[in-house]
Amino acid sequence: MSYLLIQQVVCGELQAIEAILHIYDRYINSMVTFEMTDVNGNTIQKIDEDMKIQIQMKLIEAIQTKWRNLIV
Repeated sequence: MSYLLIQQVVCGELQAIEAILHIYDRYINSMVTFEMTDVNGNTIQKIDEDMKIQIQMKLIEAIQTKWRNLIV
């Protein structure tokens, strides 16, 4: 993650936001993955998509608000 990328996210540039989300995607997935058992007794890992979106929104909000003071 570069200073320029963070600057672009603070300014709301869509490509930069997507790049940040891509950087953190595996980490966020690990936080929102849970196991469940299907009717056959198999264990399945699933991602809670609603929780993932909430975390992504909080990440972008934090960068755009809290980091704005550091960049401007």
